[in-house]
Amino acid sequence: MRSTVTPRLLLLSFGHLTIDSYSSFFSPLLPLLVEKLHMNLTMVGALVALASITSSFSQPLFGIFADRLRRPWFVVLGPLTAAVFMSGLGLAPNYPTLVALLMLAGLGVAAFHPQATALAGNIGPRRGMAMAFFVTGGTIGFSVGPLFAVGLVSAFGLERTWLAAIPGLLACGLLLAWFRRTPAREHHEVPRAPLRALRPVLRPLGLLYGATVARSTVSYGFMTFLPLFLHGRGYSLSQSGAVLSAYLLLGAVGGFFGGWLSDRIGGHRVIVGSFASAVPLYFGFLFLPDAVGLPCLFLGSFLLQCSIPVFVVLGQGLSPAHSSTISSLLMGVAWGVGAMIIGPIGAFADRQGIQAGLAVLASMLVMGLVCSALLPGARRHVPIAEVTGGV
Repeated sequence: MRSTVTPRLLLLSFGHLTIDSYSSFFSPLLPLLVEKLHMNLTMVGALVALASITSSFSQPLFGIFADRLRRPWFVVLGPLTAAVFMSGLGLAPNYPTLVALLMLAGLGVAAFHPQATALAGNIGPRRGMAMAFFVTGGTIGFSVGPLFAVGLVSAFGLERTWLAAIPGLLACGLLLAWFRRTPAREHHEVPRAPLRALRPVLRPLGLLYGATVARSTVSYGFMTFLPLFLHGRGYSLSQSGAVLSAYLLLGAVGGFFGGWLSDRIGGHRVIVGSFASAVPLYFGFLFLPDAVGLPCLFLGSFLLQCSIPVFVVLGQGLSPAHSSTISSLLMGVAWGVGAMIIGPIGAFADRQGIQAGLAVLASMLVMGLVCSALLPGARRHVPIAEVTGGV
């Protein structure tokens, strides 16, 4: 463990924590923004979908460029961009401005993830643990983002969310100071059409992608609608923010556990077990009393997020020369597709109720289970080192 957690990995993980805290920053503020800007659930779903265009679907472009850069400038500028625009949400006077701020902040998220993920995946021989540490930094950021947002707004008001830019500016400064002192990597040629070069691994990559879309849809959907669902049940803003943070924090712990476990029993087994155990727990949250349902939700989040680092490491191992591009597909585009699905789910929830909408989301886990079970090696122990060639 000690040889795996290097200063570079710590810094990358801190940057991941910071930028992902902005990704979940706006979710607990939705009740206030809905009231201020007079939004319905369809508009909320569309908001998430539109924001994903830049934060997720532009990641392959950044990934392709990142595979050609000799220095990780995208890692440095990502937190700065996300901080500046996400911290302006409270100042948005109308719905189009709110959408624009989220989309611009998403450019920072998109720039950071492919390059940072590729750097983290190349640290040391224990790639499962290194990726788990990096991913855990991001999921911890997701978990503290709601508490950060609620605490800041409670103390200073919605109109002073600009104060939230401070952590992003700090992260940018630290990353810039560190990477300016590190030697540039050797230049290497990357095929002009990296997506075409992935054709030989299209089937396993497609299955990984389908399973990741299912997980991302559930994760993003519950993160978006959970505060509104709890608000409808009589929870206060601070209570719903605390529940959301606990939900995301347990997911962060699950991601770290999944990386550790994958080095021991095989990544494929972790993925299949993650989906199989999460399905009944998410439905349990929706249809059982809160005293039982909330523990089901927290345990479900823990088990579902065990698969996050495994997806990335298995995907990068399919074609190491395109690690940034593959990372962008599995952590960016897949997340974006999941976010796009939230729009129709929001419209459905407007008609049938938010509980019914969350039930449709939870059913996506079945698709993830099917895709993961069909992966080559899903029925036998395949260590991470074997999948990645031992690098």
